[in-house]
Amino acid sequence: MACSAGGSSPSTTSHGNATGSGGTSGTVVSNGGNTGINTGPGTGMGSTTDPNDTRDLPVRKQSCDANNQNCTCLRLGMLGTLASAADDPDSQAFQSWLNTNAMGTATLTTVPTKPATIDAAFLANYDILLIANVLTWTLSDQEKAAIQNWVTTTGGGIVTITGFVSTGPERDASSQFTSFAGVTYGTASQGTADETAPASGQSYPVFYKGGSVDLKNCLFWNGGSSTHTQPGITTPIQFTPQTDAELSKLTLNLNYVGAFIGWPVTAPAGATVLAKDPVTNGNMAVALEYMGKGRILSFGDEWVIYTNEWTPTGTPSNNQMDSGNPCWEPAVGTAPGFFQSVETLYQTKQFWFNVINWVAPPNECAFTITDPDVVVK
Repeated sequence: MACSAGGSSPSTTSHGNATGSGGTSGTVVSNGGNTGINTGPGTGMGSTTDPNDTRDLPVRKQSCDANNQNCTCLRLGMLGTLASAADDPDSQAFQSWLNTNAMGTATLTTVPTKPATIDAAFLANYDILLIANVLTWTLSDQEKAAIQNWVTTTGGGIVTITGFVSTGPERDASSQFTSFAGVTYGTASQGTADETAPASGQSYPVFYKGGSVDLKNCLFWNGGSSTHTQPGITTPIQFTPQTDAELSKLTLNLNYVGAFIGWPVTAPAGATVLAKDPVTNGNMAVALEYMGKGRILSFGDEWVIYTNEWTPTGTPSNNQMDSGNPCWEPAVGTAPGFFQSVETLYQTKQFWFNVINWVAPPNECAFTITDPDVVVK
């Protein structure tokens, strides 16, 4: 997630390798809780604000240090941890992708424990909040009001994910950050220690680009190995394409992501439901622009951060490269053939790019990601 340091064009479509074409691969700079995404000095930017974004908000400017280095376009704060009760909760691919696949610069600051006070001074450090596992966090009425004010006066964006432990208290803790806008998980007032999230449709089929052949078994790789084979037990969550100029950012090149036993999202008036659980019919992705200012995206699960939802590990259990293997996609024109996998059937990387692109306040940054799996527009 980042913005272009050069800003030569407001948008690009990436089909290159991990370091891009003509760009410099990102280097991670660690400074306490801060993880910096740096690709060199700032070179100045013309206005690349989205013409479809008509919100009446100040445009975020790129800032650099005194040496015109370590520039920052957008500042993301991840509140809580990524700790989960899932069997395969490795999230390294997610974190590495944020830190190394960006053209330009951004910063991700992790805040694993609740600060003494969440107030205007604390929130002024961020443009976007990513709410992760905040099970132990309790917000006062004053802190909730500060978050609401940050959203309405600065255009701060909020992204929430949940399902780390799938209990009522966890759901309620996550809902604290967006309840002012009516976006919550389940019924926040009825959480108990024994309450758990509803089961999801693990056996539900997944298709490729509108096809009719169920390719769910193609999510199981490694020939039965237990390493990163978990996508096979997920529910395919399919997104509804949006036609609105701004909301279309959220569904660009996005078909499915996987989820496993998360919480449904309450959609208040004015919100857009982007995806539903195909079995429970619960809302899985809800987007809301609050009072024409800041934006909120709530997703009803946390598996979108797991390595097993990003890329396959090892080799497919069936290596036939012919019509006898439904997981083999033959070459078309100059495009080579490939084995279907979590990387082709789920668009998890695209999901994250789209979400950050949409929730970001008006800014000079032109988002791009140097990853062949991500279309940037």
